[in-house]
Amino acid sequence: MSQLKHELIIDCIDNVPIFRVLNAEQKKYVHQFVEHKFFPAGKVIYRPGESANALFIMSRGKVRIYRLAENGKEQLLRIIIPGEFTGELALFKEGFYEAFAEATEDVYMCTITHDNFRKLMHEYPEVSTKMLEALAQRLSRSEQQTAWISMETVKDRLLHYLARSAYLTNNKEAFVHLNTSKKDLASYLGTTPESLSREWTKLEQDGIIQQMSKNKVRLIGLDIDLNACKVYYENVI
Repeated sequence: MSQLKHELIIDCIDNVPIFRVLNAEQKKYVHQFVEHKFFPAGKVIYRPGESANALFIMSRGKVRIYRLAENGKEQLLRIIIPGEFTGELALFKEGFYEAFAEATEDVYMCTITHDNFRKLMHEYPEVSTKMLEALAQRLSRSEQQTAWISMETVKDRLLHYLARSAYLTNNKEAFVHLNTSKKDLASYLGTTPESLSREWTKLEQDGIIQQMSKNKVRLIGLDIDLNACKVYYENVI
């Protein structure tokens, strides 16, 4: 087995929350159902109308999941990063993909056919429990996104997104790591890049946020519940 393939197996199975509940021997059993795939940046992995027959688990890279309205307007649903998955809804029903999945950079993924994944869930009920937890969390975020778009101003949508995405450092300072572009963030929040840029600039001028780097934002004057933050307690880089 090549070193890269070995690393991909570890990334796809050992580091994915839904499989983390399994012991080493069980994970080794899961490996036999995994197929490795590579998609170059810009490649559409699946699109609406195509038969949905596999679960895609991210190993390296990023994938954007989005829909297109009849007028051509794009709505970003989520960004898939290493350790996450997509294509899960068809696990519970025979059907077709309802959104686009596009690689935003070179992507390495593992796929498990739905038949094999159902077999794994049957043999390891704890995997089923973790999958349901992940789906419940994803549904909650989707409902929250819908509420933001339909009821709140662009500023409020952005503030709530930042507060929900915050994590704490060793110094208990709040930061947000942006895993997507400002253009995609605007799409996710149901606004235009121009409107998002204006609100972003105002928050910086008002001392509420501070752009530390391209992907790291410090939350200074934002009133958030620190107990609700992801507490990583990692050093600021």
